[in-house]
Amino acid sequence: MAKIEDQRILVWCNQDKNLQQTIIDAVYFALKLEKEVCLFAHYKTENEKNIFQKRISSFANIIKKDIPQLSLTTLLLKGNLDQLIRDLGEKYNTIMLCFGGNLSNKLLNAFYKSGFPFYFSRGNKQQDNRFKRIIIPVDFRNNTKDATLWGSYMGRFNQSEIVLLKATDKDPDLKQNVDTIVAFVKKFYNQFIFNYWINDGEKSSWGIHSEAVAKSTNFDLLIFTGSLNVTLADRMIGPFEKRMIKKSKSTSMLLINPQKEMYVLCT
Repeated sequence: MAKIEDQRILVWCNQDKNLQQTIIDAVYFALKLEKEVCLFAHYKTENEKNIFQKRISSFANIIKKDIPQLSLTTLLLKGNLDQLIRDLGEKYNTIMLCFGGNLSNKLLNAFYKSGFPFYFSRGNKQQDNRFKRIIIPVDFRNNTKDATLWGSYMGRFNQSEIVLLKATDKDPDLKQNVDTIVAFVKKFYNQFIFNYWINDGEKSSWGIHSEAVAKSTNFDLLIFTGSLNVTLADRMIGPFEKRMIKKSKSTSMLLINPQKEMYVLCT
């Protein structure tokens, strides 16, 4: 098991879109969760390597000067992200990978192989206490608990206020699943000291994520669990997590992969 300071929050520096804000958010996560920030890029050619090295070094020098107490490293690896994703978790102890743009197909392929969440920065409304208000949609899937686990981290270490948006399913079996998950999360959250609320959503489990995105303008972060299975329809129009992240223009998102066992934070 890695030490607390060994676990890393990586910032994807292959693209510079919204990169400065993404780094700011990653630094905030790291300071609150007592983790290391790692500026990361992957390359195919020596020319790409040189470009990314300059970009990473420039930001690293600024961060070290402004926040000397932060544990900061850099990492350059050769290959595609989906080929490197397992090593990022197992070898480099990554517990979050941060991006500044949307969820492209290449990032999606890597995400489905990942045992840690992908964070998508959209800026932040709170200056003093970032991620003060967090919304988490709760559907009938048991893997929803992984999203609520990350909510607990933010509640415990950032004193974030958590709103669980509960799906309203008419199907009795789905309703029972949702109720069971909510009961579990209540028992779990009550072990800690932070504020949380359970709000009844208007949509079923199939629409609760769209409802959460629509309501997320009043929040600083939306945490949700991605697709457990990718259907033919998903391949044609894109899986729902890709559509949800694209819809969110102002609220940052933390996306959890239910297809792999998630790495747990050392606390």
